[in-house]
Amino acid sequence: MELRERIIEEASHLFFQQGIKSVTMSDIAYHLGISKRTLYENFRDKEDLLRICLAVQMERTSAEMKDLIEMSENTIDAMMRIYAKQLNNVREFNKSALYDLKKYHPCLYENIDSKQHENVSIFLPLFKRGIEQGLVRDDLNCEVLLWLLKAQFKMLMENFMPTDKFPIEQFFEAIILNFTRGIATEKGNAMIEERLERIKKH
Repeated sequence: MELRERIIEEASHLFFQQGIKSVTMSDIAYHLGISKRTLYENFRDKEDLLRICLAVQMERTSAEMKDLIEMSENTIDAMMRIYAKQLNNVREFNKSALYDLKKYHPCLYENIDSKQHENVSIFLPLFKRGIEQGLVRDDLNCEVLLWLLKAQFKMLMENFMPTDKFPIEQFFEAIILNFTRGIATEKGNAMIEERLERIKKH
């Protein structure tokens, strides 16, 4: 792995685990075992490094979603694979990172927010296939429901919900499972319960 890639990987890990504000360029250089001068030779400043870390992460997440969809047997299988993957991501993510991003780097935050339109378009063909498979209800506007789903996730990540009282993953599970069960047919719901049993075992 080249130095620039190593810096992006380590900085991303620190930003998302510890929060953005608390991580300095000195911290990143220390964890990589390089000098601050070397760090600044590769990235103009912390904002520049953060921007690239976010871009890489968004591209990676989008590619992961597409891969999970392509390797899945059907729509329900794809959704449950995505659920398991995202649940793991939520457990590893420090929510203060999003707060820091919105407060101290508003332009970068707005850029991520605008990407939501692209993310919705990834799932629409999946739901159309689910309807054809008899797993997703055909009496729903899936695009509207996807926006409602994303609104709930946004509220969760922006501290609207009492995550000091209940673990963030409990809210995540409730949001995604209520959504999935709500759009699924009887056949689809039977498959969801089967996949949940597998996830619990692993």
